[in-house]
Amino acid sequence: MKKIFNLTSNFKAVSENEDGSVSIKGYASTKDQDRAGDIINPDAWSKGGIGDYENNPIILFNHDYHNPIGKTTELGVDDIGLKIKGKISQSAGKIRDLIKEGVLGAFSVGFRVKDADYIEETDGYRIKDAELFEISVVSVPANQAATFSVAKAFDSDDEYQDWKSNFVKPGQSINIDSPEATVKQTVLKETKMSDTKENFDLEEFAKEVAQKTAATIAMQHAEQKAKAEAEAQEAAENEAAAKVEIQEKKAQVESIVKAGTEGAERLVSDLEGRVDENYSNLEQVVEELKDELKTKSEEIMNIRESKRTFSNKGEKKGFYNEQDINDAWLLGKALGKPIEDTDYGKSVMEKQNAHSGVGVSSADFEQEVSTNVERDIQNQLIIAPMFSEIAMNAATMILPVLPDAGYAEFQSNQTASGSSPHGNLAERGDTYGSAYGGIDLTERSLTTKKLISQSYLGNETEEDAIMPVLPLIRESMIRSHARSIESGLLVGNLADGPFGTSGACFDGLISLASADSDKTQSTTAFASESLTAANLLAARKNMGKYGVNAADVVYIVNQTEWFNLMDDAEFQDVNLVGESLASKVKGSVGTVYGSPVVLCDEFATPAVGKYYAVAVNPKMFIKGRLRGMTIESDYEVANQRRVLVASQRIGFIDIIDAATSKWALQYKAS
Repeated sequence: MKKIFNLTSNFKAVSENEDGSVSIKGYASTKDQDRAGDIINPDAWSKGGIGDYENNPIILFNHDYHNPIGKTTELGVDDIGLKIKGKISQSAGKIRDLIKEGVLGAFSVGFRVKDADYIEETDGYRIKDAELFEISVVSVPANQAATFSVAKAFDSDDEYQDWKSNFVKPGQSINIDSPEATVKQTVLKETKMSDTKENFDLEEFAKEVAQKTAATIAMQHAEQKAKAEAEAQEAAENEAAAKVEIQEKKAQVESIVKAGTEGAERLVSDLEGRVDENYSNLEQVVEELKDELKTKSEEIMNIRESKRTFSNKGEKKGFYNEQDINDAWLLGKALGKPIEDTDYGKSVMEKQNAHSGVGVSSADFEQEVSTNVERDIQNQLIIAPMFSEIAMNAATMILPVLPDAGYAEFQSNQTASGSSPHGNLAERGDTYGSAYGGIDLTERSLTTKKLISQSYLGNETEEDAIMPVLPLIRESMIRSHARSIESGLLVGNLADGPFGTSGACFDGLISLASADSDKTQSTTAFASESLTAANLLAARKNMGKYGVNAADVVYIVNQTEWFNLMDDAEFQDVNLVGESLASKVKGSVGTVYGSPVVLCDEFATPAVGKYYAVAVNPKMFIKGRLRGMTIESDYEVANQRRVLVASQRIGFIDIIDAATSKWALQYKAS
């Protein structure tokens, strides 16, 4: 009763649509009896048998569930049979073109017989209820000569007879002769001749004999033709049956793979959580899951392959698959081997060079990986993109600074010498018209600090066990550096941050504001504090000339005060930002009087005396970077483990020392 049958019918391409798709139409089945004696009543489809299919009316190619090519746009039953209209997508490409050209023109419909009557006279079936499973466009139909054949859809006679017994009524014979055999066994009735010639019509007798002879000859010709057609049908059906068997086996394998893949996905999810929590000790994470990682290594790789996007990147020496490059290079570092000495790395290099046609070396891989890591770190930053960045050629660089100029002098006359005119280059604040000493250039010393992340792997870690963990190592490395950069720029060398006050980090916005007393400590008790737009505007006012232009100022707030700010009527929604700096700053969520508000989670946990917001003029600060990201590995003999070290050097400084280019807001001290 669970047997799935394939019913073949022809369709024709109707038209090509404006979106590039092709419309097709045809009948999946008709009420006519086919050559095998089977009939599908039109109302067999009207008993709920097409409802499930209509929920997801996808059209496949060659019964391949992984190869959808279009969808059914109309499915209905009329007096003729099951009528189908569909649309083949432009994305079907070559298949769509073959359908349009008429090369492909056959449906194959998979369905299950739910109720039928056995027809003893034809050894066929009248199907009264059927359930539609799927519709495919096929290159080799299951039965080109006949519309349908129940009996020949089975792999063995025993299997067919067992299925047949479900539909044979009590007392009905199941071992009947076929119509062809019945014809062969037909015997012409004898005409009983009378002894009296008067009663015998010779002319009528001759006519009757001639008619019967002609009928016999015609029947013999029909039998020969039917035999030839049957042999052709059988050959086609055998080929189709073999394909059906392959499809069934494929479905079984897919179900097994799916079950295994689900287990692999759970393992990947577990890995992500553990690596994120214990990034510095990957050795322990891998050891705990070593057996599972080795067992499901191939499945995990398949999951990653299925989610991967391949693209040509000729501008990068032909690197076509970023994930492969990252994994191969990082695997070599984790195992302490050159890329080409690992099985995976060797295959990636061979595939890369064969694909791109441009030879690449392990040095090219290293440069590519370093660039990718830096890019992904930048993508996770919120505060850092506000500030200008310069490339440094030394760990410390001297930056010349030009102070604000004073007033130019109006002169009533001009002479070549004497007391007039005076040189009017003076610093802002000098007395107008007095001695002019000119502007004295100042300088700022920008020093970079090294940022390092470390993770450890056991010496005995095998390639199969480490492969699934590689993307997680890289992701954790990127995340840890991004968090440190954000915290350094915001908090910096201050007890409120993770780096303390020992000078391990450069000064951030809050540490600079604290040192210069550019801050406002609230007079409201901590438990009752609620940030308002007026508080932020007051901070901007305290910035003096650095807060005059609203578009030059950015407010950075913690999560708690962001939600308090949401309740303030003066706070504008993000859709009112317009073409301001907020549209260019990642993480911006609104404006206060024209200045963007940015939410950052690197503030200290809200508490008495902690900072909760800062106003800043980003143009007055600068970041420095010495070279790029470097990823190295070394072996610790005493600990029998390998350490992966990712490092970079960055710096941060205000251009004018002690300028009110920042203003912090602080909770009440008690």
